[in-house]
Amino acid sequence: MFSKACEIARSAPREVGTIEHLINRPEEGVHVPVESLTLDAAEGIIGDRWKSTAWLRLDDGAPDPRVQVSMTNTRVMHCFTGDAPGAVYGCGDNLYVDFCLTEEALPVGTHLQMGDAILELSDEVNDACGKFVQRYGAEAFRFIRDADNMPLRLRGVFLRIHRSGTIQVGDTITAVG
Repeated sequence: MFSKACEIARSAPREVGTIEHLINRPEEGVHVPVESLTLDAAEGIIGDRWKSTAWLRLDDGAPDPRVQVSMTNTRVMHCFTGDAPGAVYGCGDNLYVDFCLTEEALPVGTHLQMGDAILELSDEVNDACGKFVQRYGAEAFRFIRDADNMPLRLRGVFLRIHRSGTIQVGDTITAVG
């Protein structure tokens, strides 16, 4: 049922991608579509809840910067959410893109230029969470976590802000240095 997601993940653009949709999450369960986001290496996405509610914390209690930003492939997520208007954007990610997110295309540590910001691909795996199961079902959850599918990063990736800046819908995404 979800096998099309694997095909889409592999065939997404690898050299130059595009930011298709941006979401700011000011509080738990609130997803606000925006045209641009301001990214700050210390603060995370300005106005986003990451700093106060990050699920991953450092030993000192501070939010882990490896999960400052979440990014997913829009077309892959449509395989799980269907085509209902806006359904894909309820997944809880900040960036919805047309870009190949597979391990083969983007090794951990890859720097991505978006707008005037640079983000670093995290080693923290996005393997879906309980909210994903609630929204899209146990079958979709198991499919994403299947060992053969994990390298495709069907649920998306986490990013750390390496250089602060602003990103906008329509900006390109490229791997740099």
